[in-house]
Amino acid sequence: MSDKSIILQQSEWIIMERLWEESPRTIMQLYHALKENPGWSKSTVNTLLGRMVDKGILYYQEGEKAKQYFPNVNREDAALAETESLLDRVYRGSVSMMMSTLVKKKDFSKEEIEELYGILKGLEEKDD
Repeated sequence: MSDKSIILQQSEWIIMERLWEESPRTIMQLYHALKENPGWSKSTVNTLLGRMVDKGILYYQEGEKAKQYFPNVNREDAALAETESLLDRVYRGSVSMMMSTLVKKKDFSKEEIEELYGILKGLEEKDD
C-alpha cells in the first residue's frame, strides 16, 4: 500500500487504534470495545470493517468461528501520511511555518524541547 493511500478517516483511526493495541480482533471484540465509546452498533462496526478491507487498510483471516482482523498499515506510516497531508493543506508544505505555529501556541516541557533539539541535531548530523 503506497503512503499516499494511507489517509484515514476519523472513524478508521478509531478502529485502527484498537487493532494497533491488539490484533487480531473479531467483529464482536471490536464491537464490545467500541459500543460505549464512540457508541457504535454492531452493524456500524461491520460496515466500517468491510470498507476498510476494501480500501486495503485491514485484512482478515478466517478464524475457527469468526474472521480475525489485522491492520494492513502500521501506525507510523499512517501518522506520517496524515502529517504530510496536514503540512501540505494547512502550511503549504512549510515545516518551519508549522513549527512556528506550534511553538507560539503550545507550552513545551523541558523534556519535549530537549527531544526536539535531539531530532534536529540528528538531522544535522545526517546531512554531514
